[in-house]
Amino acid sequence: MPEAPAPQAPEKALTFSFTESPAQVDALNRDLAEWINDTDQLAGRASLRTEPPAPGEQGDVAVAVDIVNASAAVIAAATNAFFLWLQQRRPVHRRIEFEVVRPDGTRVSAAVDDEDQLPAVMAQLSEFVVAPPGPDE
Repeated sequence: MPEAPAPQAPEKALTFSFTESPAQVDALNRDLAEWINDTDQLAGRASLRTEPPAPGEQGDVAVAVDIVNASAAVIAAATNAFFLWLQQRRPVHRRIEFEVVRPDGTRVSAAVDDEDQLPAVMAQLSEFVVAPPGPDE
């Protein structure tokens, strides 16, 4: 899976990130990127954005997952894959706090503490997938 040391997302990328400790962020990002790349519709589209390790640490830290060339169909597929991933990972983690940013800069963020919150998160992600109308629409 590609890794790119970069302070910001590539152009036209859908970006997933987490708000946890650096070790948890790294693990969640690597796990999500692997999950997305194993999805038939998205195989190989996820790349890790990394930063150098903290002093005294070894290995780059994965700070985000970027899906490049994110068309509307890719955004829908990646967001759906993320939700399925979130459903499966939530029981393992007490809390997962995340942010997703579309190529146009539209953001959605949420925190999931228990299974009862998943329907509201899915509704939020479903709204997020729908691109705002352009000037010609």
